[in-house]
Amino acid sequence: MKRFYTSIVLLIIITSCSTYTNTIKDVAEINKIHAEDPITSNEVYKIIDTTKLYKLVAHYYKYDEDKVNAVTTYNYKKYLKFYKDGRLAVFDAFDLNSLDTLRAQKTDQGYYDYNYNTLSTRNYITNKNGKQLYNPQYQELAGDTLSLYSQSTKNISHYLSVDIPSHVFVEKANW
Repeated sequence: MKRFYTSIVLLIIITSCSTYTNTIKDVAEINKIHAEDPITSNEVYKIIDTTKLYKLVAHYYKYDEDKVNAVTTYNYKKYLKFYKDGRLAVFDAFDLNSLDTLRAQKTDQGYYDYNYNTLSTRNYITNKNGKQLYNPQYQELAGDTLSLYSQSTKNISHYLSVDIPSHVFVEKANW
């Protein structure tokens, strides 16, 4: 009888270990960043410039009547860098004038796509709890300002294109 109980306990332990291993594999697969197909239309380069950075100048909730700008309220410093072949880097909380290199591998990595006259972006926000997919959509372009609307948070972000200083080296985005 003791042998029977021991074998049942052993069977439960083995089953739980294999289930835990499969769960870890599934989570790792979800968190993996998949390479997207390269941009096939050059029309996207009429909207964005891959030689510039896009600085966040305004960010507010779409349905807020007062349109409180979170950038000025919280002093956000955020830049987008569009690379060729649909890659996007999001640089947070850094001073552009104090840098000598834009390190694409150490940022939030993402992709952009251009379909049906719409620029859509997706970047993976990494944090202690894993990765989250954030999906703003192209809304409008007025001069040097790019406006992105997030369908998930209902926020609108306005980015102004700025030149990258000549002393700053831009690393390749190879994810």
